[in-house]
Amino acid sequence: MTHYRSLFVVAATLLGVLLAPGLTAASPDEEAMAAKDAWVKQHIVESTPDGKNLPFSFQYDGRESSKFVPGWKCDKTAKPLDDVRTERVLAWTDPKTGLQVKLTAIDYKDSPSVEWLLHLTNTGAADTPIVEAIQPLYTTFASPAGLTLHHSLGDSNSADSFRPVAEAIGPRDRAPRAFAPVGGRSSDGFMPYFNLDRGDNGVIIAIGWAGQWRAGFAQGEDGRFHASAGQELTHFVLHPGETVRTPRILLTFWRGKDYLDGCNAFRRLVLAHYVPRRDGKPLFPPICASIAETAPDGTYEKPHVDVMPIYGKRGIEVFWFDMNPQHWYGDFPLATGTWEPDPKRLPNGLAPLGKAAHDAGMKFLLWFEPERVHPGTKIDKIHPEWVIPAAPNTGWSGLYRLHDMEARKWLTDYIDVQITAGGVDWIRWDFNVPPLGYWRGNDAPDRQGITEIQHVEGLYAMWQDLQRRHPGLLIDICASGGRRLDFETCSYGMPLWHSDMQCFGVNSVGDQLQNVGLWRWVPLHATAVFDLEPSYVFRSAMTAGAVVVAARNNRPAPAVPEAAEEVERTIKLFHKIRPYMLGDFYSLFAHDASEAAWYGYQFDRPDLGQGMAVLFRRPRCAEAEHTVALRGIDPAAEYEVSHEDSPARQTLKGEELARLKVAIPAAPGSAIVYYRRLGK
Repeated sequence: MTHYRSLFVVAATLLGVLLAPGLTAASPDEEAMAAKDAWVKQHIVESTPDGKNLPFSFQYDGRESSKFVPGWKCDKTAKPLDDVRTERVLAWTDPKTGLQVKLTAIDYKDSPSVEWLLHLTNTGAADTPIVEAIQPLYTTFASPAGLTLHHSLGDSNSADSFRPVAEAIGPRDRAPRAFAPVGGRSSDGFMPYFNLDRGDNGVIIAIGWAGQWRAGFAQGEDGRFHASAGQELTHFVLHPGETVRTPRILLTFWRGKDYLDGCNAFRRLVLAHYVPRRDGKPLFPPICASIAETAPDGTYEKPHVDVMPIYGKRGIEVFWFDMNPQHWYGDFPLATGTWEPDPKRLPNGLAPLGKAAHDAGMKFLLWFEPERVHPGTKIDKIHPEWVIPAAPNTGWSGLYRLHDMEARKWLTDYIDVQITAGGVDWIRWDFNVPPLGYWRGNDAPDRQGITEIQHVEGLYAMWQDLQRRHPGLLIDICASGGRRLDFETCSYGMPLWHSDMQCFGVNSVGDQLQNVGLWRWVPLHATAVFDLEPSYVFRSAMTAGAVVVAARNNRPAPAVPEAAEEVERTIKLFHKIRPYMLGDFYSLFAHDASEAAWYGYQFDRPDLGQGMAVLFRRPRCAEAEHTVALRGIDPAAEYEVSHEDSPARQTLKGEELARLKVAIPAAPGSAIVYYRRLGK
């Protein structure tokens, strides 16, 4: 499969790698950079002949790779990709069977980070022996005094989604820890991000894979912490000429006061090199809105087209045409597999809607679920051979064979007809089927893991193809909410509806907790907001963008005259807070679901000497004032401090700002505090 960074070449306006003008990343910590450079030198550049320092492992014909790979011929190349990235390629080839193992690493100069990916190719004339237990990450880190393993739960449609978890692992704690998602989607159950915290320094491990990964950790008797990660199940032969890839691995080394400094080093890397960009600037989650009204004859076009000029004038950035309540293709889930406009609802197709959105100055988002095929839909009828059926008598949908190149190319052309007709700018790419059982049931005993690999390769290839055809096209990453949020998947877009918890209505405490949990790993994301500014409900869900589902008089609030002032305040606040959210993130309170607590978070821009804190006094909290310990503050400097809900400004010494007393008179209530270093 083509490396996904080839997308930078064919769509440079979409995924550039330089920070926007006026946005300068904090200089990487010298000690963290030195630790990363030393690791890269030892494990990639100068791997020792005995194979102990290779950063990966696999078994081949029953033998451990470290026993024989060092004896294979190795070709090494290195070249700069730009001013801050160096690509290093190491390729080992078995002289007997022709199996080639290629490691492609990206070494960053502006971040204490390194990323790599393995490809395995059969260059021989016959099937290889069994390749199995492939671990693209297989290494150790010094931890003689033990460490704390920080990780997060995945999405569960609840306030528990993305909850941070810390496990202290002592120097004599030999109990292994193992993690894997549920059902084949990368953030279902657990997030694919881990922070090995050694007190004042550590390492972030991120896994890029839209499928079923597994990570294992154990404290060794040698005073080192053993870490491994890869696809959960691999046991296969490779046919002549066949190539497969592994999950992508990313390490970020860090130094700081606590593990959130490590998360911030990772966030800076993601913002500089992985998030989508347009016109050289980071692309924020957009402010989206929709409408559920139909014309008297049941068609959608007129009420949708009529509302778009109103939305555009009021600052809505994307018209959101989702699977529900619009159902542009037919009823959900019965029509998933027929990707054509329902003629009863859209007799003129999607073109009038896309044109109206663009004429109003907005982008157009359209929902699809291409990997799912329900019985009786068009794909199921004309190409049943391209569908892995569900288990008998379940009534469940089938899984499209994205691992089949012919099938993938046909599907790409099929849905591209609607993308082109509607001038679609965002594909809302949903995935409500746990695929693992389909994948594994499709594999022969000597090909276990192949369907999953080829499906993930096919998914990324399809996105690349669509983005090549439509420069600027982005993917709204969705899988029953936030169940596929690994870093490689998110490089193609971002989650605009990060959990299906919001499908069940207002849960303000849940919104606060989900945002704070997710900001550790996914810097830019969005969700539904059920009210407008100013309100506790709105601010609880507030991110850099949102799907505005607030209503007034049973209609979407952005569409009704009486909500005009609220909408204006809401749009202004989004634009005001967005630059802060490109900064370092700090959770200011324990991750607590109590309705009687204070809660909140901070974004700090060290490059600008500015930041903001968003604070909540929850409904049953009796404490009207709270002293908040802000991070990133210079105690000797002076700061101008202002509040969103008051015109008053004051000047404080940094030592005062770092212990800021905030009052929120009413419960529930909220406060937004801004600070700016004077003389910066």
